[in-house]
Amino acid sequence: MIEAFLATPFFGLGLTVMAAALGLIIKMKSSWSLFNPMLFSMLLIIAVLVVANIPYEQYQIGGDLILKMLGPITVVLAVPLYQHHDRLRQHALAILLGVVLGSLSALVSVYLFSLLAGIDMTLMKSLLPRSITTPIGISASEMLDGLVGLTVVSIVITGTFGAITADWIFKQFKITDPIAKGVSLGTGAHAIGTGKAFEYGRLEGAMSGLSIAIAGVSTILWLFLFSFMGLI
Repeated sequence: MIEAFLATPFFGLGLTVMAAALGLIIKMKSSWSLFNPMLFSMLLIIAVLVVANIPYEQYQIGGDLILKMLGPITVVLAVPLYQHHDRLRQHALAILLGVVLGSLSALVSVYLFSLLAGIDMTLMKSLLPRSITTPIGISASEMLDGLVGLTVVSIVITGTFGAITADWIFKQFKITDPIAKGVSLGTGAHAIGTGKAFEYGRLEGAMSGLSIAIAGVSTILWLFLFSFMGLI
């Protein structure tokens, strides 16, 4: 009976939903700013699979359903963006330049670090899409012949780190403008950062959601340029 259930999509899907719900409950009841529901959910799922000795392939049957929904779900971010379209028009050029240059800095930092650390080209290509949302990052990794699994891990780590350190960074650099907060989180920490942005407000969330889309497109264009120049 249990084996039959583990072989269905309901196991992976249910475990993911329950882990995420528990993470959100703890977040709402906890005042610890470093707690991140995404990181907690990921570690909890890993712990359950390891302790129960459940193969990842069985979890993947249902877990992959959520991965496939990531793309369509991002469309929902258009709602708060529409509600703040006046602010978008007012700061359109600054937002565009900020995201485009931000995506470039993310790529350059990985490229330079890889050269200094002596990382081979395959690993470098796998890490380059770390600051864009997962569906686009997977496509970019496949385009570059990188390791998709490593790309996904780097995306999750980048987004989680950005969301956890956002409060401290904004405080240290005295960043108070809601548009600046949203753009920085969306550009540097993609969907996980957008979740953090919505904690600040709907305007921050809207700008972060917009930045995800722009950062995804600009990153792909930058990667084409890197390839054309023979850098990768």
